[in-house]
Amino acid sequence: MTSRFKEKAVRLGKLMNGKSKFAIPLVQCILDCFEIVYTEEEIDCMLLMGAGYYTKEELIALWEKNYGITGDENVHTFEALYKSIKDKGGIWESQKKGVYDLAPIFPGWIELYASGELNDNRKALITKFAEFEELLKKLNIAPVRAYMNYVNTNNMSKEEGRMSTVVTDSRNNLPKRKKKITLDKPVGAEQTVYTKGEAMDVLDRNKDNIAVMNCFCRTMEMLKGNSCDFDMPIESCMAVGRMAEQLTEAGVARHITYEEAVRLVDELEQKGCIHTLYHYGTYSVNDEIVLCNCCMDCCFLYGSFRKGALSQLLLKAYYSPQMIEGAVCTGCNRCEKYCPTGATYYDKNTGRLIYDVDNCIGCGQCVTQCPVSCRRMVKDERNIFVKTRRRNN
Repeated sequence: MTSRFKEKAVRLGKLMNGKSKFAIPLVQCILDCFEIVYTEEEIDCMLLMGAGYYTKEELIALWEKNYGITGDENVHTFEALYKSIKDKGGIWESQKKGVYDLAPIFPGWIELYASGELNDNRKALITKFAEFEELLKKLNIAPVRAYMNYVNTNNMSKEEGRMSTVVTDSRNNLPKRKKKITLDKPVGAEQTVYTKGEAMDVLDRNKDNIAVMNCFCRTMEMLKGNSCDFDMPIESCMAVGRMAEQLTEAGVARHITYEEAVRLVDELEQKGCIHTLYHYGTYSVNDEIVLCNCCMDCCFLYGSFRKGALSQLLLKAYYSPQMIEGAVCTGCNRCEKYCPTGATYYDKNTGRLIYDVDNCIGCGQCVTQCPVSCRRMVKDERNIFVKTRRRNN
């Protein structure tokens, strides 16, 4: 990488970080990702966009002004660059159809471009990004862990989560609850709901624009030589709405029917997946773009957390589990096996079912996997940061 390219990549990285709540540190492995995917000319074009929003026609005018290209030459040049940058996920329609701005780094262009059919370029990108995951593990040392836990806990008390876990379609506010409790009696939340409902609601709202693509995280684990402990398929994450259109046109994803999507979500739910919903710019108030069907061993969020990386689990949760009155836990501990954050387990010493609301992301897997249906999901909207755990060396 030349010093000139690196300087441009850093400038572009800062602009892209400004498009998301999830700012990626511009360490060398991330800058290398820019060089793997983009030409210097493409970098220059994206730098010209800055933090602005442009229609296709406005981009033509922007590039014409700065490059002095006119007439047919300008149109041809723009079409080629526009298509290349868009297909690589560098720009997207975050506000409305037909208006483009820079995409964030991750979740953003890296994940969306790399989720297409594997080729040498995508393999190189995913392998390089895996170095960032390893860096997050190395940084899990006492002072860094304590500082990041403090900062993120404080931030989550003031703002929305970066992404959300989805369970049902009702979203009423309920009081927050804290501390670890024993589920001897029903938790004081209201209105029973059921798993998968909200994921289905997302699909229903985007019924005409659903596309399935490879799971970036599962592909990354596959390239490391690992397999999924939960036997999840590689092709499992779903783009919806405008993002489904963009990724289908780019050849990254393929269109599926609403009925196919529902069947896939149901299959993955039973295998233990966590439905994580991403929004434009990782602002949960923006339009949704991707329904990731995550497993706790492969996922960059949940898997790296469990392997000792600095936690990136800053989520909006809408539900928590409630013990059904009169129900009896048999102590099988399937809830612990399928809980991605270790928020619940059966304590054999006390014979009690333990639940830590501060670590619960509301995914509903403890309800889905329970063989005796001793719990149900209840509305409980809250922001969650699951603190980084001490790394086992």
